[in-house]
Amino acid sequence: MAQETQERRRLAALEGPDRPGAVRAATAVWTGAVALGAAEAAVFARGLLAEGVPWEELLPGLGVRALVYAVVLAVVAFFHRGHRWARWALALGLGIVGTLSLVSEPVGWLLQGEAIDGLPEPTPQFVAIAVLRTLHLVAVAVGLVLMFRPDANAFFRARNRSGAARPGRNAP
Repeated sequence: MAQETQERRRLAALEGPDRPGAVRAATAVWTGAVALGAAEAAVFARGLLAEGVPWEELLPGLGVRALVYAVVLAVVAFFHRGHRWARWALALGLGIVGTLSLVSEPVGWLLQGEAIDGLPEPTPQFVAIAVLRTLHLVAVAVGLVLMFRPDANAFFRARNRSGAARPGRNAP
């Protein structure tokens, strides 16, 4: 019995502090951002197929997107486990580069014409993509805020590079 309790304590020390709500919520929001990106890609691909583009021509682009989404989900999993590098990879990769890729196309439309005149015709596909992209951008912003909240900062400070709890460091 005493040996079992000692083993539980040892495992708890290896596991480290519980994940704060901000880290759990950020994990869910980042996962949702990936799902929104996948949904946007599906709507876009459906539109191209409806225009007569052969599905074989869509495979390379969809394959690249699937690979990117898989990598992002892996980084989100490392983030959830407390790997500090994953937090910075999400902040820089999705927070900056990803956001720029999401807003570059709409900004380009606006630069081609004057405000509304530069936008494509508001078809159901365009509206669906616009809504999904807006929600995607909101998810990225919320994910960024959540993963740098004070309780998340304390959690990551209490972790070493591999995500394990540092001895003598406590997080909320």
